[in-house]
Amino acid sequence: MSDAASTFNRLRSVLQNTYFFQSLKLNELDELIGHLRMVRVQKGYEIVKQGDPGDAFYLIAAGKVSVWMKKGFGKSKVADLGPDEFFGEMALLSNETRNATVVAEEVVELFILQKYDFEKILMKNPVIMEQLKKSFQERAEKNKFGV
Repeated sequence: MSDAASTFNRLRSVLQNTYFFQSLKLNELDELIGHLRMVRVQKGYEIVKQGDPGDAFYLIAAGKVSVWMKKGFGKSKVADLGPDEFFGEMALLSNETRNATVVAEEVVELFILQKYDFEKILMKNPVIMEQLKKSFQERAEKNKFGV
């Protein structure tokens, strides 16, 4: 199997096990994968910054990130995320600015889905929309962050 085919199969597997992609049909999932763009960022890079507009969803392929929130005059770490985890869906759903900063803790490879493609593919499926809203509320209550 080629590297591209194995990457595609891994993405398909990860996305199928991601709570809000589970109800996608295979052709919808494959369409989504076709819109993902891979980028590599260096340690210390701020992938998203608190206060910025939510313009993309991120799936971590390799590496680790930390999630930070400003509180008063300081900031505190609220989460660590690693391979096959994701962030960025909350700001897309709420249309609000990002309320946390995500920093690469090492070299990180990310698959990025832009807001336009996110809405075009996911939001046309009402089941996914409901799952996203439910998970958004649960995650926000549990972690008190939504990137």
